[in-house]
Amino acid sequence: MTTLPRFLRRALTGLLLSGIAASPRAGETWPAHPVRLIVPFPATGPLDLLARSYAQKLGERWGQTAVVENRAGATGTIGAALAAKAVPDGYTLLLTVDLPIVMAPVLVSTTYDPRRDLVPVAAIAESVNMLVVHPSVGAASLAGLVAAARARPGALTYASAGPGSPGHLCGEMLRMDAGIDITHVPYKGAAPAAAAVLAGEVSMFCGPIAQGLASYRAGRLRAVGITGAAPSPLVPELAPLAATYPGLVVSDFYAVFAPSGIPDAILESLRSDLRGVWEDAGLRERLGALGIDALWLDGAGLSRRIEADLAKWSRVVKAAGIKAE
Repeated sequence: MTTLPRFLRRALTGLLLSGIAASPRAGETWPAHPVRLIVPFPATGPLDLLARSYAQKLGERWGQTAVVENRAGATGTIGAALAAKAVPDGYTLLLTVDLPIVMAPVLVSTTYDPRRDLVPVAAIAESVNMLVVHPSVGAASLAGLVAAARARPGALTYASAGPGSPGHLCGEMLRMDAGIDITHVPYKGAAPAAAAVLAGEVSMFCGPIAQGLASYRAGRLRAVGITGAAPSPLVPELAPLAATYPGLVVSDFYAVFAPSGIPDAILESLRSDLRGVWEDAGLRERLGALGIDALWLDGAGLSRRIEADLAKWSRVVKAAGIKAE
C-alpha cells in the first residue's frame, strides 16, 4: 500500500477539516445555535439601532439568538475583515453601511477584498444626507451657498467625520461640481462635525438627516438640500442637490454580507428571512423616523450596486486627490 507524503497528508487533512467547519452537521437545520452579527461601528447611531432591530426580529423567526457584536475601528474595516475571515457556516455575518465596502477600499489597502471575500446577501435599507449651513453664511438655498462661496473663495469651510468619510466626499463633489473654493475641516467623527457647524466653527456639514433635523427645524441651522436622487419624506420641502448638479448623489446602503464559501442553502434561507423582516411595516416606520428608508436589493442587485459605487468613489477620490490619514 502506497503511503502519501507527510505534506500531502497534512494538506488533505486541512481541506477535510475546513470542509467540515464550513458545512452544517448532517441533519442539522440552520441556525442550530446563536448567530453573530458583526457591526463594524460603535454601539450608537442609526446603524446600531437598525442592527439590533433586525437581530430581534431574526431571532424571533429563528428561535435562536442573533447577537450584535460591535467591532469598531478604521472606518469599519476592522469588523469587515473579521467577518471576511470567519468560518463560512452562516453563524458569523456582517451588517454594515457601505463605508468599508465601497469607500475604504479605494482609499486604503484593506486586508480583504469586498468582492472576493464577502458574499452580498441583501441590501435592506438606505439613507441620504442633508447639507446644513450655519446662519452666519447668509445662505438659505443651494444657489445662495454657491454665490457666497464664489464671493469669498476659500473662506467657507465644511466639516466631515474625517478624510474619506461620506461628508468629505460630499463636500469634494460639491466643490468640483459647483466650481467653488471651500476648505475641508476634518473631525474625529460625525457627531463632533455636526456640533462644529452648529457652533459656527465651520460653515457647513453634509451629514445624516436625523442628525441635523432638530436644529434645522428650530432654525439654528439652514438646510439647502439633500444628497439623494429624490426628495426625502423626512424633509420633503428640500430639493435634491442632484437637481442642480446631477452627479451629486451620496446615498449609503445598509447591507448584510457573509464570508465567502457560505453554503447556498444557508444563503438562500438567510436572504428569505431578511426579506421577511424587511417587510415588517412597524419596523420600517421606526427606522424611517431615523432617516433610514427601506431598500431591497438581492445578491445580484447588491453586487451591481457595489461595482457602480466602487467605480464612482474611485473617480471622486482620484479627481479630488483625497488621501486617507
